[in-house]
Amino acid sequence: MTPLPPPLPTKEQIALLPLFEGLEFDRIRTVDDDDAAAQALARLLGEPVLGFDTESRPTFVRDEVSDGPHVVQFATLDQAWLFRLRTPGCRQAVSALLAAKDLIKAGFGLENDRTQLMRSLGGPLHGLLDLDAVLRRQGHRKAVGVKTAVALLFGQRFVKSKKVGTSNWSQPELTEAQQRYAANDAYAALRVYQALQAADPTHPLAEGAPAAQPEAPDSHSHDDGDPLQVVQTTPLLRIFDPERALAFYCGFLGFRLDWEHRFDDTAPRYLQVSRGGCVLHLTEHHGDCSPAATVFVRCRGLRAYHRTIAAQRYPFMRPSIESAPWGDDLMTVTDPFGNRIRFAQDTREADAAEAAAAARGRRAAARMQTGVGAA
Repeated sequence: MTPLPPPLPTKEQIALLPLFEGLEFDRIRTVDDDDAAAQALARLLGEPVLGFDTESRPTFVRDEVSDGPHVVQFATLDQAWLFRLRTPGCRQAVSALLAAKDLIKAGFGLENDRTQLMRSLGGPLHGLLDLDAVLRRQGHRKAVGVKTAVALLFGQRFVKSKKVGTSNWSQPELTEAQQRYAANDAYAALRVYQALQAADPTHPLAEGAPAAQPEAPDSHSHDDGDPLQVVQTTPLLRIFDPERALAFYCGFLGFRLDWEHRFDDTAPRYLQVSRGGCVLHLTEHHGDCSPAATVFVRCRGLRAYHRTIAAQRYPFMRPSIESAPWGDDLMTVTDPFGNRIRFAQDTREADAAEAAAAARGRRAAARMQTGVGAA
């Protein structure tokens, strides 16, 4: 028998919880011109997952159709961008983010947002993940909004002002209260997504949503009717000292810390780090896995990556690229806890890539020389 999910907290129980801390005001950016939109788009397209929501000016007449959304917000763990759909550049940037197939946009109650966005911007819309639907599939019979989800997963109270939520989102300038409201709706959604992923890395995505990491360059997708369709594989590596782990993975290998989870201040830590589509979970929990594991990572750009990390002259390791018997360039690194990562690239592919890069360099040098001579 499938176990029942934990009961949802009541309004009275939520009111007694400690406050959920959202983004500080200096972490919120309002995007209302084409230059700012282009900069924000370049920054956000590199993310695997964003918190997402929209805001619209309320309607007051029966059967009146909203002309929103007026604000579309996206959030990372450290910043939020509030796009005001007033200029062509802002609209194009939001359309590009919504169309990106490899970018998950996670939010709550997105059906109405989807309808308004289709009416306002057209399509396509890819990667929208309704967290309410995810929680409902876990067995909750009632709708689970952001306030209830934050209370359920974090034991904290997420404050949403009805007055601010129903304010005029089309006015010339957004108030500070409006900016905080919009930004933290998206930020809280991202935090909930990450908590769900930490609890169960295989939790189902919404229909049409992509995996959080791209398919390996040389892998093959076979849709042959098999009911199992893998969307992401994430290795777990046992660690004993998160600070030493971060110094190795982020400081030396150049991964980034995506998020960290612990049940309380004394509990073991669980972290996600990623770089270039490689996602790893680092866990202090003794029951998750054993130390001294090996992860095989097929990649591109290995030689350039090796040059980058070799230039750091990391005192505890100087990895080299070796020739594997099966015809790959192979670089092995070992973390402070005995876990090994083997980065591999087909040698012929690497040779071709370096030859193409050298040819581009020669052509660029020739163009510069011609320009100097003409001057």
